[in-house]
Amino acid sequence: MSYYLILILGCLSALSLSTTNEVPTIVISCGNTQLETLPKYQQSMNTLEFKKLLLSLWDEDTKVVMVLENELSLEDFTMKGTDGHSLFQLFENAEDRRFFPSVYQPVKALEMLSKNGFTVKAYNADTYTNNSGKIIAFADLNDNNHDSIDDSRQSILLKHNNDVSKIFTALCTQYKNVVLVFSGKINPWIEKSEASNAHHLVTRHLMAVDGKPEIFKIVDPKGKSLIYSASYPTVSVNNGPDTLLEPSNTNVYLDDSRDSLLKVGTTFSVNNTKVTLRFRFERITFTWELKSIEYEHDDNTVLLSPKQQIGAQKGLSYFSAGPVIFSNDSIVLKFNDKFQVQPWLTSESPKFSDPQEQNSFFTPPILAGLFVTAIMLFIVTWGITMIMDIKTMDRFDDPKGKTITINVAE
Repeated sequence: MSYYLILILGCLSALSLSTTNEVPTIVISCGNTQLETLPKYQQSMNTLEFKKLLLSLWDEDTKVVMVLENELSLEDFTMKGTDGHSLFQLFENAEDRRFFPSVYQPVKALEMLSKNGFTVKAYNADTYTNNSGKIIAFADLNDNNHDSIDDSRQSILLKHNNDVSKIFTALCTQYKNVVLVFSGKINPWIEKSEASNAHHLVTRHLMAVDGKPEIFKIVDPKGKSLIYSASYPTVSVNNGPDTLLEPSNTNVYLDDSRDSLLKVGTTFSVNNTKVTLRFRFERITFTWELKSIEYEHDDNTVLLSPKQQIGAQKGLSYFSAGPVIFSNDSIVLKFNDKFQVQPWLTSESPKFSDPQEQNSFFTPPILAGLFVTAIMLFIVTWGITMIMDIKTMDRFDDPKGKTITINVAE
């Protein structure tokens, strides 16, 4: 009974922790710093543990600067640019870095340091000039940037990556040992309730949030499929410039004559000519896949294949932060922003289900650990089996009786 009670309490505590405002944090350095002594793989931290980490990174010969993004989540680090690389090129190229997947309210750690004899100063070119003592510089990216509301998340993160790179390069040029801590103020998937200060999780599966304009959304007449993008797609022909596709009408094409195939499309306008896109979904037992897009222009139809596999289990949607590219030998169709699709909807209303996790769960280290564990279990099992098969003698000589005599003939 006590075992089940502990299990229930553990699940409840894990659920409560999942709704706290925790943000990912990454630390990089140049020169000879204490960051090199930290383990390569880090775990989640609370505010006090993060404060102790900052204390361990600082010394008289090391400059520590903390850069804060207003909103930061794990998805921001998985976004990739059109070149296929991370939006945070600085962190991707850094040789000495440590990533902390979850830190609880890192801003409060700075406040705690200011009460422990440290001076937290806003970063500028003269932060450390003619100043001595325990100083930690603080840079708020949102104070120095005036991002347009029309800017995509990718473009904002690219700008901020450039700003962080300038800060880090300037410090490493001026000083020998530098530690840069990049974190966020809040997690965009956690928000406060209007009625109280309690945090709650924001649903991730519906990218087309109510109250915000939907740039590109296709719902077929029967409500069987849903296609959404945060921006209009672009098309490039024969390595030409990207041309924006804008819907020319609201009519949606649907072909559901076959159970295993679903075609959904609409018409766009490009340079006063009509272009039709038809999304081809195929269903295989318990999964579905977006195999290709039919691109029709001037009565010519070609198939554009996705560069990465797009699909999920039945009842789940596919989501990507972008870009999502479909192409053949001469035509490149690109969705530059958030992209989400789901055919054969299971809900009565046209609403996305939860997206299927795209990252591989069984990473090489996990597979290696399972393989080694299996070998060890086999060895231990074999050893225990051999020990249990050892049998002792069940008959012994009687010391008081007649001894056994064996005559040996010569």
